[in-house]
Amino acid sequence: MADHPLSSTTIVPLEQRPAATADPRKLLKIEHLLREHGRSVARTYFPTLRAGGLRDTPERRALLEAEHRDALEAMLAGAASMSTLEAISDALGAALGAEPDEGVIEGCLAALIDTRVRVPHNLPIYLEALIYDLRDEGFPPAVVAAACQRIRRESKFLPEISEVLTTCRETLARYREQQQRVSEALVARRKAERWLSDMTCTAQDPVQ
Repeated sequence: MADHPLSSTTIVPLEQRPAATADPRKLLKIEHLLREHGRSVARTYFPTLRAGGLRDTPERRALLEAEHRDALEAMLAGAASMSTLEAISDALGAALGAEPDEGVIEGCLAALIDTRVRVPHNLPIYLEALIYDLRDEGFPPAVVAAACQRIRRESKFLPEISEVLTTCRETLARYREQQQRVSEALVARRKAERWLSDMTCTAQDPVQ
């Protein structure tokens, strides 16, 4: 017996789609990492340290060094660990470097639309146009997944295509900004650790 054709308001559920869809947990890994470690990443920076002068006395230099050590140790105490920063950096790099995937796009849209009470009268046309636009703009799979999750949680109605594209652009811009921020945090943490190490070596060197 032949299958009944799909109506104009039918979308195949995510679990029935033949195309292999990436694991949502992997696609949303960046969201979990940023939610868990975002504050500690923001606290990872090289603090402003007062500079010494050529005419400083040994006592003055010792006070400045103690002040510098306290500032660096305080920053590192609240900062993201090196392993965390590297994990976020790797995840962002992999996500932003990924090619668009139509199967992932379809899966994310299916999960989004299946949660809606109202859908367009001509859903196949809506989906075809949206899939084309998302692929044409070159959004990586992780960006599409995060944008669809945000829309699903924040929007009461099925969004216009332009709204989906805007959310994807905002997500892409946020990921790029976070990639830059994490890169700066890695540099800051390495520099702070190196300074503390140099201070320790200097303090232990009997020649100094």
